[in-house]
Amino acid sequence: MTIDRNIQEINRTMWSYGEYRHVADLLRPGAADLVERLAPGPGTRHLDVATGNGNVALLSALRGAVVDGLDLTDEFFPDARTRFDQAGVTVDLHRGDAQELPFPDASFDLVTSTYGVQFAPDHTAAAGEMARVLCPGGRVGMCNWTARSWTAHFQAVLSSYFPSAAGHQGQPMLWGDPDYLTELFGPGCAVTAERRELFYAFPSADDLISFFATCFGPFIAAKNTIAPPSRWKELRAELVEMTEQFHTTDERGTGVPVEYLLAVVETRGDR
Repeated sequence: MTIDRNIQEINRTMWSYGEYRHVADLLRPGAADLVERLAPGPGTRHLDVATGNGNVALLSALRGAVVDGLDLTDEFFPDARTRFDQAGVTVDLHRGDAQELPFPDASFDLVTSTYGVQFAPDHTAAAGEMARVLCPGGRVGMCNWTARSWTAHFQAVLSSYFPSAAGHQGQPMLWGDPDYLTELFGPGCAVTAERRELFYAFPSADDLISFFATCFGPFIAAKNTIAPPSRWKELRAELVEMTEQFHTTDERGTGVPVEYLLAVVETRGDR
């Protein structure tokens, strides 16, 4: 596979905008659920792909795992290192692409990604790389947005204002389908999955979109590049209208439930 370095750099720059650590705070419950489900123990060799500022990596290292974190956007790393230092753990961080992992075959017992690897342009390459660096009998654990989630609707509205991406680049929500994961990882792998929800506690739909407009890199990139600039108001209004359909009040408070798939891929021990 040949990686398009121009697209790679565009994606890296896009995700570097804003204050991602605040978005990562919203995602922490999913990271905790995944680590609890996988229960890495002392000495487990663990690679966290698209690690961001280290939600999963930190929790796994606290359990005694030997953790490497990889992300295309190394602007996240200073915040991650501060968190690791404060917790008294060590995680090795690497700038790299999920489609071209810089590790030898069979290097890890566990490979994870939370809301990250599904945005790699080449799905087959990303899944293949995760499987390649995994030891026989190892596991892949993921949290992926589903096609019916608020995130999927957000991405669909955003994409409608920009040219369509080629191939699977514009279809990250496919990773939220267990059947698609079974197809991606191939025979000899067993996928177990369940749908879960995060809850974004915001008093109104407008408040949630305002938050993403200041913290979420791809949304900030859209604001900076939309043409003509007057269309920004149209885009923002459409996103608020869409979000109002999800906004609710229940026992969790007032906000937006966001569905994701927690999936574990078990590999055979004789690969």
